[in-house]
Amino acid sequence: MTFVATAAAIVLGGVLATWPFLAEGARQAVAGAGILTLGTQLPTHYLLKRWRMRNDRFFAAIGTGFAVRVAVVVLGVLLFVVPGRAEPAPFLLSLGGFLVAVLLAESCLEHLRLRADASPVES
Repeated sequence: MTFVATAAAIVLGGVLATWPFLAEGARQAVAGAGILTLGTQLPTHYLLKRWRMRNDRFFAAIGTGFAVRVAVVVLGVLLFVVPGRAEPAPFLLSLGGFLVAVLLAESCLEHLRLRADASPVES
């Protein structure tokens, strides 16, 4: 649940921080990029969670996560930028920023979880 709250806070914070400085079309592009990010990264996180915990699947999880992020960018370009549904610059910049920020947050949360699991138990 921590990842969901963190990812949502990152996206919401990014949308709200840019909102006063953008025109209406750019606002919609940033909001759309945020929705696309959450709609793809939350399920991916939970689908790959068990793989990341297994030594024999860890690198497969990392590679799959990278491939999904690349696919999200390509999908965003094909579905929103090429047909003209979103302004290209705000959409791509915010999509890239959201994906990288969520990736960093996921890595930090995973690191903290692993450290907590590895801490010695006092008796």
